[in-house]
Amino acid sequence: MGAIKLTAFTGEQPLIQPRLLPDTAAQSAVDVRLNDGALTAMRSPVQTANAGAVDHKTIIKFDGDWLSFANEVHAAPGPVADDRLYYTGDGAPKMRVDDTVYPLALAPPSTALSTATSGSGTGAVQTRIYVYTWVTDFGEESEPSPASGEVDWQSGITVTLSGFEATPTGRNITKQRIYRSQTGDVGTYFYFVAERAASTSDFADNVAIDGFNEPLPSANWNAPPDGLSGLTTLPNGIMAAFVGRDLYFSEPWRPHAWPEKYVLTTDYPIVALGAVGSVLIVMTSGLPYVVQGSHPSSMRMDKIEQNLPCINSRAVVDLGYAIAYPSSDGLVVIAGDGQARLVTVNLFDRDSWQALSPQTAIAGQMFGRYVMFYDTTDSQNKIVAGAIFIEVSGTPFLLRSSARATAVWYDLETSKLYYLGYGTDDILELDPPTGARAIYYWRSKEFAMQAPTNFGVIQVDAANALSPAEVAMIDAEIAAVQAANEALIAAGSLNGEINSHEMNAYALGGDILAPLPKQATGIEVSVFADGNVVKTVNVANKPVRLPSGFKARKWEVSAQGRSSIEQIVIAHTMADLMQVVG
Repeated sequence: MGAIKLTAFTGEQPLIQPRLLPDTAAQSAVDVRLNDGALTAMRSPVQTANAGAVDHKTIIKFDGDWLSFANEVHAAPGPVADDRLYYTGDGAPKMRVDDTVYPLALAPPSTALSTATSGSGTGAVQTRIYVYTWVTDFGEESEPSPASGEVDWQSGITVTLSGFEATPTGRNITKQRIYRSQTGDVGTYFYFVAERAASTSDFADNVAIDGFNEPLPSANWNAPPDGLSGLTTLPNGIMAAFVGRDLYFSEPWRPHAWPEKYVLTTDYPIVALGAVGSVLIVMTSGLPYVVQGSHPSSMRMDKIEQNLPCINSRAVVDLGYAIAYPSSDGLVVIAGDGQARLVTVNLFDRDSWQALSPQTAIAGQMFGRYVMFYDTTDSQNKIVAGAIFIEVSGTPFLLRSSARATAVWYDLETSKLYYLGYGTDDILELDPPTGARAIYYWRSKEFAMQAPTNFGVIQVDAANALSPAEVAMIDAEIAAVQAANEALIAAGSLNGEINSHEMNAYALGGDILAPLPKQATGIEVSVFADGNVVKTVNVANKPVRLPSGFKARKWEVSAQGRSSIEQIVIAHTMADLMQVVG
């Protein structure tokens, strides 16, 4: 073999090793982006907003505002108006309209109306029953009140209704709708009589017998249960959520109504939901399911006969074309056709995957890749934390970031990933275009030669040095960290004293001070032979001799710096090198 050409930065082959090591400098790839066809440093995160709380589990951007929750909250925009956000997980289900939060449930009137007749009538006698509903200023209608007693009616008789309840507060109820029974060819049903401003005043029914309008729409509606969780949206105005093993669907275009007649039940407790087009992926503590249908009344549920339980709802990610979630054995991806696969089978064995503590991780997406933030300790009780980017659509490979998060939000409109920084209330943008270049570290896979050999030359093709603007951003970042650390020192305790903080919150001997970023540098490429560094190269775009006098069977290359690297070539001779790089 004359040369090894390392240009597979876009994932053509798995050059990045899947090993998890405790020391950042020894991890396979840290703070690297590979979406530009080159080895490029990610940019340092930039603070976007302030969450107002530390260690919250959910951040959501809605209508230009950031919302923060202590619990795991699932939110979805309403299918009927742009100014509404529906969410579960923060107590009973809720609806946010602009800056006001309402309970999603719209309770019906609790008592039946009383009836009284006046006047004399003629003709056939009909039996009437009355109900009424609440109507909010948002156009929502409640279930009906209990039915009134029967009243005999003839033409010429007026029926007066009384006993209307006082209008409940906290739900923006503004109107009442009154319905009465009518018997037809297919049975007896309630039909609309009148709508009026919500009032306790009596109502005199003088509506002609042929003056009916639409039938009562909410007769079979139910309020969402208080324990509803995992809210997600489907086409045709349908929303889905769950309680235990029961899968609920809203009435189309009526997010406040969740008829119990639509409930489907799984064999295992439901953990999370995700939608791919019109297909609902149901992740459980056992087997996953797919549910399809154009209306809640026609939903069909099919079990995926694969042992792929979901172990963590906070690490479930909607990638658009598929749903990704952690199982005990690795990362699972389920497409809209119901095909499920374990995409990390060649990246992690079970022990390495479990070392990331996937059951406590949180996840988002970026560059179309799954991003999992992990925070755990290793066998020596040292903190192991950061993020991994897993390519799931093509040949699987992974990257790493040093970012630590307690909550994540992916902005679909801008394709930006935001996170709540660990131990802070700062909402940060990951790899922003305005951030300073971070220092990346990358290490290739181990190339095993058929026989011990010696490579004699290396060439690193890299971009030019950082621009003055990029250097200025790095200097500004260093200055900002210095200022923040000085403020912490002036404030007193740094949480580094014995018994000053809970165990494992900081590395041994550590404190709350942020590490200073390194000064702007170029590149540093190291060549490993049988695990030992034999040469470190700091120059780019020209050949560099490698040491001679030994042979090795296993060869690796690592790279670190801020400047982009387009390719790395190591070869036996200069002639071999020229055949590759030209």
